Amino acid sequence: MVEKPSNQILKERWALGSLILNSVLTVLKFIFALITGSLALMAEAVHSFSDLIASVISLISVKLAAKKTKEYPYGLYKIENIASIIISFFLFFAAYEIIREAFFSKEERVVQHTELAILVMFFAMIATFVYSRLELKAAKKLNSPALMADAQHIWADFLSSMIVIAGLAGTYFGYNLDKYAASVVALFVFYSGWEIFSSGLKVLLDVSLEKEEIEKIKKIIYSHPAVVDIRHIRGRVAGSFKFLDIELLLHNYSLRETHRIVDDIERRIKEEIPNIDSVFIHYEPVRQEGLRIAFLTDEEENIRDFKTATKVITVDISEDGDTQINNPLDVEPDEKEIGDILSKINIDIVVASHHPEEFEVRWNLTRAGVMVWETDKQTFDEAVKEIINSYKEFKKRKGEL
Repeated sequence: MVEKPSNQILKERWALGSLILNSVLTVLKFIFALITGSLALMAEAVHSFSDLIASVISLISVKLAAKKTKEYPYGLYKIENIASIIISFFLFFAAYEIIREAFFSKEERVVQHTELAILVMFFAMIATFVYSRLELKAAKKLNSPALMADAQHIWADFLSSMIVIAGLAGTYFGYNLDKYAASVVALFVFYSGWEIFSSGLKVLLDVSLEKEEIEKIKKIIYSHPAVVDIRHIRGRVAGSFKFLDIELLLHNYSLRETHRIVDDIERRIKEEIPNIDSVFIHYEPVRQEGLRIAFLTDEEENIRDFKTATKVITVDISEDGDTQINNPLDVEPDEKEIGDILSKINIDIVVASHHPEEFEVRWNLTRAGVMVWETDKQTFDEAVKEIINSYKEFKKRKGEL
C-alpha cells in the first residue's frame, strides 16, 4: 500500500513535537539544576539533552546524507551513524562525570529550593507521560518504527523523572538522596549512549537487516506466482536507509515480462518495508531445457478439469523426448487451490479437460508462465502420448530432433 502524503506529514509533525518537547525539558532542567544545585536534576538535563541531540543529528544528517554525488553515488547516509557514535562518547563522558561528582567530589552539594526542583520534575513527568502515550498510539496507527522508538525514549524520560522526584522528595525531608537519584539517571544516560553507539557501529560494519524484516520481505516475494525460489537475500543499513540484494529463481518468461515482474516485486517491497533506498534483484530462469507438464486427473487417472481433479501428475520430457513420470500430488477439487499449486510447482504446461473458468486462476497461471492445454483425450496415458507426439513434431520442424 502506498503511503498517503498526509501520513508522512503526521509523522513529521510528531517528530517535530518530540524535538520541541526535548528542547523545552532540557532548558528547564538545566536552568533549575543551576538554581537549585541538584545533581539529579543536572543528570536529567543531560538525559533529555541526549534525546535532543540524537533527534537533531538524525534530522540534519539525513538531509545531508540524502544528497548523492558522482563520488558518492550511494549517498552519504553513514554520516548519520558516524555522528551518532561521536555523540555516544559524549554521553559516556557525561554519565561518568555525574557519578564522579556524586561519589568522589570533595565538595558537599547542598540542594536549595527543593520545591522548585520537584515542581519542574513533576511537569516533566506529566509531559513525557502524556506525549509518549500519544506518540505510541500514533506510531501504531501510522505504522512508523521511528515514532515507536522515539515514544519509548520519551517513556524512559518519564521513568527517570519519577526517580529524580523520589530523590528530591527524600532531600526535602532531610535525607541526602540527590546523589543516588543522580547515579540512577546516569545509568539511563549510559544506556542511551550504548544504544546509540552499538546501532551506529553495526551500521558502519554493514550489519544485516533484522530477522523479522527479512522474513517479511520473503513473504512479499513468495506471494508473487512467478517466483519459484529465493537463492539469497542480503540487506544492509546505512543511516536510516536500507539496501537489498536479492537473487531469485523465476519461471521462464520473455525478457519484457520478467522485467515487469521484477519491477512489481521491487515496488511492493518499497511500499511495505520502511526506508528502503534501493533493491537490486538478480534473476535466473529455473529451467531452460525440456518440458515439465502437469496432468489433472481423478483417482483412476482419467483427465479432469480444474474443478473436479483430485490428483496432479507431473511428467518431465527431456530435449531428446525421453519421459519421466513423477509421483502424483493429491489436491482438493477446487479451481482456485489447484491454480495456486500449479503456479508454484515449476511447470510449463497443464493438461486438463477444460480451461479454468475463473479469470483470477487464468491470470495467475499466465503470470507464472504456465500454458493451459485443453485436451479431448480421456485418460492420462492418451494425453501423455498426445503431448509427446506434439512436442517431437515441434522439435523436428525446428531441426532439433
